[in-house]
Amino acid sequence: MSKLKFPKLTDELTPTVINRWLGCCEDTYEAWQALNLDKSMPPRTVITLAGLWMEERTAATWWNENREALKKIGTWDSCAEKVKERFVPSGWRMVALATFYGIPQGSSPFPEFVKSLQDARNALAGAGTGYTINDSIMKNHLLFFSHPILRLRISGQQNLGFETMKLDTLIANMSSTWSSLLAEGVTRQPRAAPTPLVIPSTVSLPTPTSSSSSSISRPFVPLTHTEKEAFRTAGGCYHCRKTPQTPGWVKHHSDSCPGDLALGIPPRSAPSVVAAVGPAGFSSTYEEGYSAVAVVMPAYDPEDDSYSSISTGTDDSDLGTREF
Repeated sequence: MSKLKFPKLTDELTPTVINRWLGCCEDTYEAWQALNLDKSMPPRTVITLAGLWMEERTAATWWNENREALKKIGTWDSCAEKVKERFVPSGWRMVALATFYGIPQGSSPFPEFVKSLQDARNALAGAGTGYTINDSIMKNHLLFFSHPILRLRISGQQNLGFETMKLDTLIANMSSTWSSLLAEGVTRQPRAAPTPLVIPSTVSLPTPTSSSSSSISRPFVPLTHTEKEAFRTAGGCYHCRKTPQTPGWVKHHSDSCPGDLALGIPPRSAPSVVAAVGPAGFSSTYEEGYSAVAVVMPAYDPEDDSYSSISTGTDDSDLGTREF
């Protein structure tokens, strides 16, 4: 006869942990029954064996205070309901569902985004009809709540076949595309927190007389024509590569982008041309545009105390001549 050994309950008592532990207990007992067809075990013994493995402090205290009453319960299912009544809040399904739909990739690495979604999905596995997350919902959330550049790259793939693509295939496709974006420098991995430097108490440091700040900018990688069109259609920004669908979006244009220091994207302001001579249409080649702050004027005539005319503008389409 094989030995019946239930799993330990040691993790923090969340609805996911409790439901998973109870499910593992049921599977363990079913497996024991399948291996010991000629044996049986009374519910009191099953409940006692499971209770002995409730090692988390709060759960262990509750078991010690209620074990005699729990042992008298007629079935394992009734005991499991008592455990849920004590440790699983009545509204846990709505909380778990809100947690799932509230997970965007943001600035986190794609593998962490996938893991967070899978954990939230698993938390709803036993929630019942109306709460479980099927593969189609998972696929939609993965794609449309991912990093905006990653979403554009995946959506722009020819013959993507999203409607028939398996979940694992989509995850593999997005993972490889994310790795490509990192290698190209289009996006960057969040920097890990630096290890604190311990200074011995015997060492005296000079008092700083001035403060300085430094930032590491993201390497500039030009957008493709398709990506520019997609950002323009979505009302997004060429500089920070974000759109109104990005969490924390603040309405702005490329020439006034506030940047994102967490991603190494510095803020910017519209460049100004002090003086320049260029061919017709030159300013339209720059996506942010230019604003003139100076003009080229003709020589001053001291006898007439006047200027003949001046030309102003930044493009051939808005050049004008003014008489003085």
